[in-house]
Amino acid sequence: MKDQLRAYLDGFLKLEGEAADEIDSKFYTKQYPRSSFLAVEGEITKEVHFLIKGCCRFFHKKNNRAITHWFSFENTFTTSLRSFTTQTPCEEYIQAIEECTVLSLKHQDLMRMYDKHKQWERLGRLVMEDFSRRMLDRVTALQNLTAKQRYIMLLQSEPRIIQRIPLNLISSYLGISGETLSRVRSEIRI
Repeated sequence: MKDQLRAYLDGFLKLEGEAADEIDSKFYTKQYPRSSFLAVEGEITKEVHFLIKGCCRFFHKKNNRAITHWFSFENTFTTSLRSFTTQTPCEEYIQAIEECTVLSLKHQDLMRMYDKHKQWERLGRLVMEDFSRRMLDRVTALQNLTAKQRYIMLLQSEPRIIQRIPLNLISSYLGISGETLSRVRSEIRI
């Protein structure tokens, strides 16, 4: 499992020496059953997780409705970013859609790794830059594309969402009703 994490991190920066050894000494394996929570609104997020197997959804509640705003899959880091980085109460939920296996790292350990190893500090920046680009692409799509264009973009850029996520969560993620999603899907099949 840790080889999967190493391969992912090597795509950004190859860790060497003691910095590389931190993977074995600081990351630990956890299991989350389907429908369990990795983060809960109101609680401080104390861990970042590298998803080995499974997928999660990020959502918040508004007017008794769950609004999905992100999905994470294998080979990505998963955490409530604001809560984790500021160590303040979480404003969202992260729920396992499938059974998940993760490699977890405590906030305090990551901060020590940043202080101790310039490689980890740089790696953290590179991972955050990548995440920021993906988040900006999503916001831009939500603001500028029609429902049909958003669905087509999703088909092209994230087919695993279509393959693994229930339609009600996809419609929430796209910011459209279930009826609109059904109509868009039938138009595309023509």
